[in-house]
Amino acid sequence: MNDDTGEWLLNSSVAHIHARSEGGPRWAPEMSASENQSASNLLPLCNDHAAEIDDTPEHYPADLLREWKREQLQEYRNLNRSWPVNDAQVEEISAVSFDPRQAGITHAGSGAVIGAVRCSGLMVETARSRRLQASEIVDAWNAVRDRATRTMPVFDQNGERLRVEPPRIETDPMRAALLDSLNGARAALQDHMVSLVAELHAVQAASPTLSPWCNWVEQAARQLTHAVGRWENPPEPDGEVLSEAAKELTRAAQMLAGAWRGDDVIEPPLPPTLLQSQDDETDLAREARLHRELLDRAKPWSRVTHRQFDADLYEELVCAAGNVAHLPQLLSLLPVGLDMTTRLAAGVARNADDSTLRVLIDRAGEIRPLAVAGFLLKHLAIMAGETDRGEIRDAAHKEVQQILLAEQWQDAEVWAANQAYVLHLLHWTAQFSDPSRVRMTLESALEQDANLLPLLLAGVAQWSEPLDDGRGGVTRGPSSRIDRLPDWFPTTFVLALISERMPDVVAADEDTSERYADEAERYASQVVWLAAGNPSPW
Repeated sequence: MNDDTGEWLLNSSVAHIHARSEGGPRWAPEMSASENQSASNLLPLCNDHAAEIDDTPEHYPADLLREWKREQLQEYRNLNRSWPVNDAQVEEISAVSFDPRQAGITHAGSGAVIGAVRCSGLMVETARSRRLQASEIVDAWNAVRDRATRTMPVFDQNGERLRVEPPRIETDPMRAALLDSLNGARAALQDHMVSLVAELHAVQAASPTLSPWCNWVEQAARQLTHAVGRWENPPEPDGEVLSEAAKELTRAAQMLAGAWRGDDVIEPPLPPTLLQSQDDETDLAREARLHRELLDRAKPWSRVTHRQFDADLYEELVCAAGNVAHLPQLLSLLPVGLDMTTRLAAGVARNADDSTLRVLIDRAGEIRPLAVAGFLLKHLAIMAGETDRGEIRDAAHKEVQQILLAEQWQDAEVWAANQAYVLHLLHWTAQFSDPSRVRMTLESALEQDANLLPLLLAGVAQWSEPLDDGRGGVTRGPSSRIDRLPDWFPTTFVLALISERMPDVVAADEDTSERYADEAERYASQVVWLAAGNPSPW
């Protein structure tokens, strides 16, 4: 009880000694339903320990918990003799302690944290396993180099033996195999990355205070995904970039779990900017620099029309597109973003023959995230139109139409992976069909899983960044807001969900909506403002 206000404060939960359902912690199949639900199977604990005994049941067997319960009851009897609680107080405490909504949030958050830690561990182990495969290719490559040096003795003016490089007919297959291995490793981690981001969204929904640690985990996971797809100066020995990235992800995941438990954990590092100088270059800045260098290598194809199709460069650009698909569409990022990367990829493929282009279109339709496939097919269609290949253009249009109309938007992972381009994808879908079809698709997805609402709101928000006017004025960093409701947006359905799940949210414009610390509530207040017929203040 608060000594100043007399208000009861909830700091406990009622845990189960044996789980309520099969597969849960300490599940006892021999126990009847009535026994499972009886008071003898319940144990009041503080919130931290209630989560801990279920997260690590191997450390808390049922016998230990029953011993705790016996000690609690004895302590209660002792206290009851000296501090009686009246019936009204008992009723009030019981109502707070058995709040099903809070219990559900705690349970869901705990599961999401465990899921995020599990996905992080899976990414680390996958990266290490895939690196071993790449190392074997590099070892074989170096064996060929050593053989060439032994069989062709060449010396410098001091009599020292020089390394002889084997002919490209021997090394090109190894270079290609290494590139395939690295691309496969990156693709494998990107699949796990989608699951991880979805779990992190769930953690933030359950406990917004954990957002800094969730952002740390996501950033570390992206760095690992970048690192696993690169090998500096092959076939020279591997560096420490991948190893350090794996350590950082493991550390970030451990800190997230500790913050959820309430442990004394370190604060997350400040997120680095994507673009910065090479002085004291971070891993992320290095990846940004390499990405810009890749785009620079591809730009000659956009300036002239006679260059031959470079399959390796095209594949590098497609992989790089997946790495930048999460970037918000800010003016400062347009030169390195998804649209530019896929446009340059299509330019490199300009002079591929028709059969090759059809293969590239088919493969583009299989790429995920969906945004990468959509933008790549868009630019392949534009390129085909510019080169008077109508059938190829139509094939690209048909492919992008098929993948967009097939998406039902019922999977949180799809929303998370395409969040920066949800508006584009749904606009295109409406153009290929009609707004009412998109509206019905979104209503069906929300009806099946109302937890998709925050992802939908974030997806239709648009990003902006103020530009310095050069007069020393104070400028804010990038921000996002919902400034209009598209005709395909399920406004009526969303308003009902907001009323049900966010009853305290009221209509607010950009400035007044800032009072909502939770991002989903801020977006929701802007939707309510626009739906009421208020003009967009943005």
